[in-house]
Amino acid sequence: MSFELNNAQIRADMGQVDGELRRVLSLPRYSKPIRVALDYLIKSPGKRLRPLLTVLSYRSIAGDVALPKSVIRLATAIELIHMASLVHDDIIDAADTRHGQPSFHKQFGVEVAIPVGVLLYSISLKLLADVGQIEVISRVSRAVDQLCGGELDQVLSRNQFDIPVADYLLVLKKKTSALFSLSVWGGVLLAGAAPKKGQDAFHFGTSLGLLFQVSDDLLDVIGRSDQLLKEANQDFILGEITLPMIVLLKRLSPQDRLKALGIMESRDWDGLQWLVMQLSDSGVREECSELMARYQARCEGYLGTLPRTEYSEILERVVGYISGRATG
Repeated sequence: MSFELNNAQIRADMGQVDGELRRVLSLPRYSKPIRVALDYLIKSPGKRLRPLLTVLSYRSIAGDVALPKSVIRLATAIELIHMASLVHDDIIDAADTRHGQPSFHKQFGVEVAIPVGVLLYSISLKLLADVGQIEVISRVSRAVDQLCGGELDQVLSRNQFDIPVADYLLVLKKKTSALFSLSVWGGVLLAGAAPKKGQDAFHFGTSLGLLFQVSDDLLDVIGRSDQLLKEANQDFILGEITLPMIVLLKRLSPQDRLKALGIMESRDWDGLQWLVMQLSDSGVREECSELMARYQARCEGYLGTLPRTEYSEILERVVGYISGRATG
């Protein structure tokens, strides 16, 4: 994360999650070449945002107690699912970099990356079985189903530039919010909270995931690669329609709309600069920021129901960090 995580308890908790991640990815039963490949993933400087949400959600309810193995295993399993999805996404997107270094398939080859992604999913299943709650396994299964469905929806809609905003947000709920919701819900469940509190947590995660992805979409066209930790303008390269472009096409004159569609269909790099100018001049950033503000308000509404502790304050900072990436 870009903000300083200065809470000693949470740093220790996340250290336990990282330790579990290293343990399950360096088991002696894996050959040395496999362990080398898995070690590359461990050292990738990801944000560990999803397991952080699980730990914070647990602590926001349970407080300062010893962190149970079940929470560590769930947080680790969720991070493994996220890592697997990134390995496969980068193959689908032909992405050369991830987190400022060569993407996994560029480093080891597609023929290694595909089974490694499956291996990560299988390791997560073992961890989930060790959590010992069928409801957790059921929810994780549903989240992975949504995650894969959202990715398929996005791939199959490439070069289709007339997607309604509502349909696009539904893709984001599946592609991104599914794991966010799972992360928060799981932490609250394992803390022993009432079902209503679990549902509130789930909705918080949904709004936070949408906030994160809309922010990411906006950064893809206005940000820098070092902000994204991946290649900028990746959506444009792939012919994927994102919220800023959907809003822009809605705002342009018929003549300019035809020009924009031509640029997007042909992947014209010179034309991309014209599109970026239009995004800046037509109020698209403001409209996306207004939507992000609504999601942020929903997140803050949930946080207002929690006891005011250092853990709920960190959750509040996570929301602010995600919102500020593209608007700050």
